[in-house]
Amino acid sequence: MPLDLISETLSEDPVARRLLDGLGRAGDEDDDGAYETALRLALVARLLSSRPGKAENQADELQKWRLKRVTAYVEEHIGRALPLSELARIAGLSRMYFAARFRAATGMRPHDYVVRRRIERAKDLLVRTDDTLAFIAMDVGFQTQAHFTTVFKKVVGHTPGRWRSINRPMV
Repeated sequence: MPLDLISETLSEDPVARRLLDGLGRAGDEDDDGAYETALRLALVARLLSSRPGKAENQADELQKWRLKRVTAYVEEHIGRALPLSELARIAGLSRMYFAARFRAATGMRPHDYVVRRRIERAKDLLVRTDDTLAFIAMDVGFQTQAHFTTVFKKVVGHTPGRWRSINRPMV
């Protein structure tokens, strides 16, 4: 890490400044240097964690191949229950790690992503077919029409029936 970047980080980061200040006073302690060593390690860790660049983004986000695998799986199995554990298994990660990385990559929780995809699929079916709302609800993975209607209205702003009447092309 270049020195100018280190000094910039120190000037902007109050935690790093406090660690550096503590390091300046650490020589006064009579603890065999353990406190000073701990402060140095904490300062180095802080500086490394504040490094800008590609590696930081890659560590925060889900790898693209894993994300593609999960999103394709969601599309293929949208009509059935998709628990977090199953999506994490498809990505080859633990549940909590997958959920955090997925959110970093997409800006939403895995469950929210699945719900949005279900609503998008339902909107397509509402416009293209004459299927009943109950059939569409089941087809896109909702357990009941009532739950489908509640979620649809929350996400879209209209009930499915109202949305269909507004958006369906006239024949």
